[in-house]
Amino acid sequence: MNATRVRHLENALLLFDKTRKTETPYLPLDLFLRRYFQAHKFLDSKDRAWVSDKTYELHRWRGLIDHLTPQPHSWVNRMRTFFTSDRWRSQTQNKRLPNHVRCSFPPELFKRFEASVGTKVAIELCDILNEPAMTFLRVNTARISRDKVYAFLTSRAVPVEKTLSSKIGLVLSSKQKLLDLPEYKLGYFEIQDESSQLIAQQVDAKPGDLVLDYCGGSGGKALAFAAPMLNRGQIFIHDTRDTKLFESRRRFRKAGIHNYTILPPSHPLLPKLRGRMDWILVDAPCSQTGALRRNPDMKWTYTDERLWRWVAMQREIFEAALKYMKDGGKIVYATCSTLEEENAQQVRYFCEKFGLYLAQPPLHARPQSRGMDSFFCATMERR
Repeated sequence: MNATRVRHLENALLLFDKTRKTETPYLPLDLFLRRYFQAHKFLDSKDRAWVSDKTYELHRWRGLIDHLTPQPHSWVNRMRTFFTSDRWRSQTQNKRLPNHVRCSFPPELFKRFEASVGTKVAIELCDILNEPAMTFLRVNTARISRDKVYAFLTSRAVPVEKTLSSKIGLVLSSKQKLLDLPEYKLGYFEIQDESSQLIAQQVDAKPGDLVLDYCGGSGGKALAFAAPMLNRGQIFIHDTRDTKLFESRRRFRKAGIHNYTILPPSHPLLPKLRGRMDWILVDAPCSQTGALRRNPDMKWTYTDERLWRWVAMQREIFEAALKYMKDGGKIVYATCSTLEEENAQQVRYFCEKFGLYLAQPPLHARPQSRGMDSFFCATMERR
């Protein structure tokens, strides 16, 4: 076994735990690894891929490995169990173990799944969330068609297929280096899960509309619904995180989208926009239980108490965003959660409290094996 790789794996695991304790807000695992590799550029692509894969796998299976590892449960001891033998993997089928242990999920979260969908489906759900995540691409149709990007990539022997649900998406059947491709540098496509594309497509904005992405982050979903607007109308990107908003500006420029305005919370334009929006997207912060393949570390932070904090925060955010909707406008509420408490139950609360009704049936998909993440999306308007 390559000693350099093992040393960096242990170092990354320990450093990630340290940042979780000392940094607020802390980086999710995917962003942490990106920064770790930026700081250790001497690691070649094969070394980075190995460290990344093993980091993810150890986080996915931490619960089961801890069950089979003597105390104390340190990363060094977990690595010893993980690498000494593959026999620990067979324990995923050991029905004498508690279900949450063999699925490697925290007991509170497994019970929450179980109460919602039953034991059998909860186990299937956990098994899917323990798979490696697939890589999806969103084509920038403001510049190029999906068919042309598909042809470009297949001509370069990139194993890619067209997504079934999203009309602007592609999916890779294996990991590939994409960031050096000229099509990526020209802004023809970006990496974005199919579930995020489907959420963005619920914002049926037309040229000339005013659209507010209230939890816009770095602008991924706004980029998806911007193309049909043909650079007419205006997209307002709001978020409380300045670093995310800074990243959104770069992405919009690269994509050739010009009709956007960045709105940090203190922006003087915000009060003037109340009651004017044709569309509002509230992609609410949530437990992320439907996207755990991408950040498996998140499942180990789950508690029911944190869930209720998410629920309260979602209600506050939705109420604040709703003030910007005009008469006849629509608001889209979305999460990447599998939990009813953050999805259908919230929509019922919003409709009852604010006099809203569903413009169409909500979309709710569980995570798919070798497919997209879970998502929930509901479009509402005033009575």
